[in-house]
Amino acid sequence: MSDPHQKREAKKYENPIPSREHILSFFKKKPLSKYDLFDLLEVEGKQKKPLTHRLKAMVRDEQLDYNKDGDFVIFDPEAGIKIGTVVANPKGFGFLKLEEGGKDLRLNSRQMQLVFHGDKVKARLISKRGDAKIVEVLESVKSVVARLHLNEDGTAYAVVDDKRIRNNINIPNISQDNTNEQIVVVEITKSPSFKSLAEGRIVHILGSYMDEGVETDAALYRNGIPVDFSEAAIAQTAKIPTEVTSQDKAGRVDITDMKLVTIDGEDSKDFDDAVFAESTNNGWKLVVAIADVSYYVEEGTALDHDAIERGNSVYFPRRVVPMLPEALSNGLCSINPNVERLCMTCEMNIDAAGNLLDYKFYPAVMFSHARLTYTKVSQILEHDDQALKTEYTSVLENLNDLYDLYKVLKDARTKRGVMDFDRIESQILFNDNGKIDNIIARSRNDAHKLIEECMLMANQATAKFLGENKEDFLYRIHPKPTAEKVEVTRQFLTAVGLTLEGGDQPDSKHFAKVLEDAKGRDDENIIKTVVLRTMKQAVYTPANEGHFGLAFDDYTHFTSPIRRYPDLLVHRAINRVLNKKKPSFMGKLVNKVMGNKKKEPSKKMIELGVNLSVTERRADDASRDVEQWLKCEYMRDKIGETFNGVISGVAGFGIFIELTEVFVEGMISVRDLQDDYYNFDDIHHQLKGDRTGKVFRLGDTIKIQIASVNLDDRQMVFTPAPEEE
Repeated sequence: MSDPHQKREAKKYENPIPSREHILSFFKKKPLSKYDLFDLLEVEGKQKKPLTHRLKAMVRDEQLDYNKDGDFVIFDPEAGIKIGTVVANPKGFGFLKLEEGGKDLRLNSRQMQLVFHGDKVKARLISKRGDAKIVEVLESVKSVVARLHLNEDGTAYAVVDDKRIRNNINIPNISQDNTNEQIVVVEITKSPSFKSLAEGRIVHILGSYMDEGVETDAALYRNGIPVDFSEAAIAQTAKIPTEVTSQDKAGRVDITDMKLVTIDGEDSKDFDDAVFAESTNNGWKLVVAIADVSYYVEEGTALDHDAIERGNSVYFPRRVVPMLPEALSNGLCSINPNVERLCMTCEMNIDAAGNLLDYKFYPAVMFSHARLTYTKVSQILEHDDQALKTEYTSVLENLNDLYDLYKVLKDARTKRGVMDFDRIESQILFNDNGKIDNIIARSRNDAHKLIEECMLMANQATAKFLGENKEDFLYRIHPKPTAEKVEVTRQFLTAVGLTLEGGDQPDSKHFAKVLEDAKGRDDENIIKTVVLRTMKQAVYTPANEGHFGLAFDDYTHFTSPIRRYPDLLVHRAINRVLNKKKPSFMGKLVNKVMGNKKKEPSKKMIELGVNLSVTERRADDASRDVEQWLKCEYMRDKIGETFNGVISGVAGFGIFIELTEVFVEGMISVRDLQDDYYNFDDIHHQLKGDRTGKVFRLGDTIKIQIASVNLDDRQMVFTPAPEEE
């Protein structure tokens, strides 16, 4: 069959190829690969390349499409449609994270002109390698944080603060309150197209980035974290009494005489947990009393809805955005000293080797006999501070028993094979004017570790209790690292003379042994960093996979219901068991081996696990964003100064350095290493010079000079310090 449009094509091209109409006629019966088409059209060698280009153009113009096998088919507007969320990359391209799961699709920079990071879109697969084309924006992001730019002609546009979003936004209407370079929240009113920018209107003026607190407001809006409580939640809170009533105490165990204490940071205001320990004939009794938030925040209420939306409290250097209104989080639900409080109590018996023997749960009325801080407890227990011992004589026996128990739990932790990273964290200190005074290492003493071990025991006991009772709740799981990451880490460890045992799936104890073997070495911090980067993130899920990092088979979050919604769900589950009620979101009972029945997680709890893992990451991102901005602000007037640092990361494009004096991180671009051409060695985590053999290796010390600080990008650029003459 000859091409009816051959003459037309011959006029247009020196070496004409089959017309689009002729090509389409071959696809009426079945899909074809391009090689099938070459044979059917009897295409010569020099025509194959232009025909391949034409086929791609026909896909672009929606005349042809690809099927799942990568063959060409007649374009069907309803075929190949995928729905997903846009994930942008700062370099301009992006991906489509599919609702149905599976491999992400790729969006080129042109397609990204049509969307914002976070948009929900309908897209079509246009190549077998996974390229996609935007068909329709289903849900656009509602608002973005941006910097306003005023033009001389009275028009304005906004540059989005999130560097993943490269689309500027036209602002048709501005007010007299608007000034150049203000930080504003812009509501998107019109999506962008290939021919025009998106349009938006200013809904909030946050101020200048140099105004106090603006960086925190920006991070909250940027990450979509709710700040204001709903009117219904506020109204519900107003109806709750401000103190525990006699009616509230009904049916509860009275433990007000127990010498329970809280141990928290100096600036803490929401106290979730109180602890008490006493020695027994074969070990210890440990009591962990947790604020009974579930009594006041009932499922399905306005307060509950707002708490789910937040997922958790968000902590910033100078501000907290609570999960619950302050009347509850800092008031009635907080275990403040010298007042009665409702609590859910976990009472445990622990043997002399630190093993959990048994446990029970009961609702109680408690009384905090002292509001202690980590610093004070450390001074009492580690430094024998006589003045503090005298001040807290009434609870001293409890503190001493807690400390003895901690030492046993610490040994048990080591024997269990828990990885000890004990990494230094930074703390930002502010002066009276709200400006940064210094950035120092956050101290961590035995009091911190004592409370941590008590909470770990209570969380483990809770997971076992609810698991045994087939409850519907969220475990806190930490999956094993992938075999691929393990292999990369093993290669690095072998290169530095250490051995990671355990084969393709080493246990926590194998990594713990590596960290123990690394103690005292010059590269100890490097090894900690590499091992930490091997690990996966912990998440919430109703399916128990154990906690790899803590070496626990069963683990959940029970101890912080004021600030974490998963803990609130766990408290409700405990109450259901104690009151012999069925779970709210029933999963199916399925037969397992030997006829035992096990309850499947409910769909609702699975969804909650996913959403609450997301809100946790969202809070971490916002906190980290603000902290990095504040660090950049602090370093702005130090450009040109030299500092000592440690190489904290190595990549092909440069090296990351953490300064040892002020605990901030920046980067030296490989372009600024001008004395040689440097090759990246990913196994040894180093850059090595071609000519000089000079090495920049993870963990090496280095002297740097501050080259520039960019507040918008939250980045510090370093260069190697000039050599002293």
